[in-house]
Amino acid sequence: MTGPITIPEQPGGRARRFVGGLVALALALALGVAAAWPIYATPWLGVVAASAWVLGAGLVWARERWRFSFVVTAALILGTLVLTIVPVAVPQALSSDLLRGLGDGLAAIALGWKQVLTLSLPVGTYQTVLVPAYVVMLATVILSLTLAVRRGRWSSLAALPLLAPVAYGTVFGASALSAPLHLGPLTITAPRELALWLAAGVLGAIWVAWTSGADRRAALRLGRSESDAPVSRGRAVRGLIAAAAVVVALGLGALVAPALDAGARAVPRDAVDPEIVVRDRPSPLAAYRLSKQDDRIDQELFTVSADDGLPPALRLAVLDAYAGVDFHVSPDAAGRFTRFPSGDDLAAPSRVTVEIADGYQDIWAPASTLGAPPTFDGPRAAALADGFYVNRATGAAIAVPDGSAASPGLTAGDAYTAPMETRVADGKPGAPGSDAPLLDLETVPELARWIERQDVSTDGTGLGTLIERLRARGYLSHALSDTTGQPIWLQRLSEEYGTRFEPSSGGHSLARVEDLFAELNTQQESAGEGASDATLVAGIGDDEQFAAAGALIARALGYDSRVVVGVRFGDGVPGVPACEETCTGEHLAAWIEVQDESGNWFPMDVSPQTEQPPQRLEQGEQLPEFPTTPEERDAREVDPPIGLGEQAENGENPDDTAGASWLWPTLRIAGLSVAGLGLVLLPVLFLPLAKRRRARSRQAEPDPELRALGAWEEYVDRARDAGVHVPPGASRSGVAASIAGPASLGIAAAVDRAVFSPRGIDGAQADGIWAAVDQESRERAAAQTRWQRIRAAYALRSYGVRLGRGRTRDASDRTGTEAWGSTAQ
Repeated sequence: MTGPITIPEQPGGRARRFVGGLVALALALALGVAAAWPIYATPWLGVVAASAWVLGAGLVWARERWRFSFVVTAALILGTLVLTIVPVAVPQALSSDLLRGLGDGLAAIALGWKQVLTLSLPVGTYQTVLVPAYVVMLATVILSLTLAVRRGRWSSLAALPLLAPVAYGTVFGASALSAPLHLGPLTITAPRELALWLAAGVLGAIWVAWTSGADRRAALRLGRSESDAPVSRGRAVRGLIAAAAVVVALGLGALVAPALDAGARAVPRDAVDPEIVVRDRPSPLAAYRLSKQDDRIDQELFTVSADDGLPPALRLAVLDAYAGVDFHVSPDAAGRFTRFPSGDDLAAPSRVTVEIADGYQDIWAPASTLGAPPTFDGPRAAALADGFYVNRATGAAIAVPDGSAASPGLTAGDAYTAPMETRVADGKPGAPGSDAPLLDLETVPELARWIERQDVSTDGTGLGTLIERLRARGYLSHALSDTTGQPIWLQRLSEEYGTRFEPSSGGHSLARVEDLFAELNTQQESAGEGASDATLVAGIGDDEQFAAAGALIARALGYDSRVVVGVRFGDGVPGVPACEETCTGEHLAAWIEVQDESGNWFPMDVSPQTEQPPQRLEQGEQLPEFPTTPEERDAREVDPPIGLGEQAENGENPDDTAGASWLWPTLRIAGLSVAGLGLVLLPVLFLPLAKRRRARSRQAEPDPELRALGAWEEYVDRARDAGVHVPPGASRSGVAASIAGPASLGIAAAVDRAVFSPRGIDGAQADGIWAAVDQESRERAAAQTRWQRIRAAYALRSYGVRLGRGRTRDASDRTGTEAWGSTAQ
């Protein structure tokens, strides 16, 4: 019997498989780049793939050329990673911290997958996110080529690693699928993903077919003649069948997949929480007025510089939620912040540098629309870079160096530079996104009444009109009083606009906003139809109240709205100047953003005017057409002296009621005194009454036997309260001996007969036992002093509460006061 036939290696066979593997790997890496493009969206991913292809091929060629051992090969691979991981996968480290980039890159070999999963897509070249892709592609090349150059079944196994690049892009990508492709009546779900896997499957099938038949083809070439045509025809037929099988299998998968899946897929990204949720932080809008106080109005918050112009504004916080108390960040979309690996395409970018000063400490990072992650400077640069998060829905940014929303955030000495958008937003909102109000108008009746009185449309034009009227009929005030002297903010506004002080309370609760609209409604009713805005000025407040009011107006018309706290550049608004380079508390502002049906957000200023003070009108009163301005702007209203007012119109003499004015206070004091005395006496009266009620309840038992038992219990309880020690667990005769009363033994014997006698007792006998108990109680009380009787009345021994020890005489002494064992409780 002969053994298996070994076909010798044909000349150039290993080289052909090596070259064929390189071709297959080039195609596999190209498919991998296409699959991972939604993750990275950067051309540098192609550089990573090309580098992995060249380096991996070189390592395998060197191993085959010099027959390196496994240990030497592993050392070469590790050394290659150490030397190339920074220039290939962490390119930004070449211009910053090379050693830190190398350490982070090597750590990312094991930890980089989590970073990729916890970043919002696309991630670009952010930090070390390219390391996992580089490792996968390099490992794919090394493993596939190592298997490819071997003969037989090992060579065919190289098809499995060829699928790894596409699998990486699929597993680490987003769960959202590409848009369905409609070809007439046929709908192909996820055409992009399906095409990538179809190409990868065909590539693997071709590789298996090419490598598995290599030995057979070599043997046939040795044994057949050139005229052996049937063999070629058979090979061609088998190839066509295999190809058809692959196409049919994948086609069936494409048709069945939509029926089994509704268009979503589960990926590891869905199971990893990549977000920091900002919640339970004080509302920046609620602290708005603090920035206008004398000790903070000139305090530097941060300085801003740029190489190609400043943005129109820098936003700090974007507040979208309102529950009737304050505007704050909701835990929903506006409150979820993710790492910021890559920015948006900017229409007019400029590199903006923000340097934090002593007056600012918070997690909110001043920023406009970002085109790339910021580059931090200062002693905490690395920690801030790792703790920088952005909400892509609102554009707000936070810096949390310790990874927690409870972090103190940015402090003096921190700085960062980033490309930011400088284009000024233009246009106005279109139609609202909802036909119905986005808040319950019954909770804001004054606001609803004011909107109705304006008689404007509910589209963007009407919204703009309402906001302008709100601003024109408002008046700026940052304080409730100026008792400490003229504040700095008032002094500056007076010098520039002639502003005079008008008190306004802080807060932007629903009640405060309703008060604002109530003032506007009252003034409009008093002025009548056709009154000018100058006549209708009545609402007093600042950006805090007017931002809340403007946001609620937008929601009443069906627009989604939010409040933005930040600073402006360029042109400010009256009363809230714009920053030039240094931003202080004086420059802090608030405005609103509204979203129309297109989904776009539009900023709208809401600050009230500063020049026309409010005028108090009576019903139907009109201001003079040409009012005069008093010479003394700071003149204050003074109440008339007491006693100079007019007499009551009804003619009643105030002295008529003065005589009876003492009656009600007297009655009130007397009633409160009686009530207080009753409360004091209540505990004193409660315990004797409770004992009496207990005795009556026992004596009222309809059954004679139960009434007799109640008499015995009452007898024992009274003895306990009198200080007699009753041994626990003793028989009735034993208890009677301890009580040692004149009728104790007789009462005990009568109760025993009531309980154990077959005939029992009748009602008269039970009443006789109660009479004996009452008689002995009266005799005991007569033998006691007044203090002893009071002490027995308030004793708690019968309720199981023992506050002292009793002392008794000998049980045989049944006479005299001491026979009852009177003791202190």
